Amino acid sequence: MKKILSLCIIACMIINLQAQNFEDYFINRTLRLDYLHIGKNDAETFEMKKISAGGTWSGTRNFLIDPHRYGDVLFQVYDSTSNQMIFTRSYSCLFNEYRSTERAKTETGSFEECIMMPFPKKTVKYTFTSYDRQKVGTLKYVGYYNPQSTNTQSFTKEYKTINLHIGGAPDTCIDILFVPDGYAKKDKKEMISDMKRFCSYITECSPYKENLQHINIRGIKGFSQESGITDPNQGFYTQTLLNSRYNVIDVDRYLMCLNVWKLNEVADDAPYDVLIIVANSEKYGGGGIYNFYATVNNEGMYSDYVIVHEMGHLIGGLGDEYFTSEVSVMDYYPTNIEPIEPNLTTLVDFDSKWKPMMETSTPIPTPATKKYKDTLGAYEGGGYVAKGVYRPWQNCTMKESIYNNYCPVCTQIILQAIDYFSK
Repeated sequence: MKKILSLCIIACMIINLQAQNFEDYFINRTLRLDYLHIGKNDAETFEMKKISAGGTWSGTRNFLIDPHRYGDVLFQVYDSTSNQMIFTRSYSCLFNEYRSTERAKTETGSFEECIMMPFPKKTVKYTFTSYDRQKVGTLKYVGYYNPQSTNTQSFTKEYKTINLHIGGAPDTCIDILFVPDGYAKKDKKEMISDMKRFCSYITECSPYKENLQHINIRGIKGFSQESGITDPNQGFYTQTLLNSRYNVIDVDRYLMCLNVWKLNEVADDAPYDVLIIVANSEKYGGGGIYNFYATVNNEGMYSDYVIVHEMGHLIGGLGDEYFTSEVSVMDYYPTNIEPIEPNLTTLVDFDSKWKPMMETSTPIPTPATKKYKDTLGAYEGGGYVAKGVYRPWQNCTMKESIYNNYCPVCTQIILQAIDYFSK
């Protein structure tokens, strides 16, 4: 426990060193950039499409410089006069998963993406840098925003919001927003009931339940033309609010949203830091991408597990610790490079991960035996492969379909994410 606390204190010290003064550069509004992320396995471009502004800024005001780069893309904002960095945001995206598939060797993919930032007082320069699996960053886009002259559309309020759990003011909490998909107006009661149920799955799971004063959970009342979620493998197609669907990047259970711009337009009507799509489908499925969005189907015996597992990806940048399920990505974790995900290691730079939290008597690698049950170690198997990638716990929620079972490493990372948004 002392090791865990000391690491948390160090992390907080790093964050404090990177703090900016919000009022020096920003006003209390949100600026959203909508763009396309286009490319194949060996090439990519960013194509800006629309800039919108409105509402209030619900994100952190104290830690405007992201203390981690857990994502595949780094968005950076600079004061155009002094060239001082004033805001950064790291995130991952569906495009970077696509580019790791067999299809991306020959086919170009185009994916909608959004990034939010506080509204600048004066002209800023912004950049997108993309990182490959070797952790090499390449500058891909440079743009400028002038609040006086850049063509900017206004947010439009269209949907009602319901409060599911309110711990405090938006700028002192992590704001979680449920957006429904595949619920027709006749499904209204089920939609509200589902959002309340998923709220309880979060609030009754550690470490969220111990930090409810720093968590807000709301839901959007948004209806689709038809009920259900598109499932191409079953020949089922339906018109929904967000165009969510199964079999994204050729994995049957991978339930994701392709209309990301629409998702964020719907979400504009409420404060939010993270978005979770609740999909009206009894078929098992879901997904979660760091600082992007997560999805979960509304029915099934594993719904409680799925939402907290995807939350681990969404707010903590945690990697999948399983290695026996079907995936379409190839060579996602080169064994000669330390993964960026904080709960996976190739032992290349294990000192930078959870090694300082381990007992010195625990062997590395750690045998997955009864002797080391509930022991922090380095267990081989994770990141979709059985060899060369290691995880910290034998059976964490990021590996097995077990609700309320984050390991100490994943728990620490989630606590840091809550702290980041709530301070």
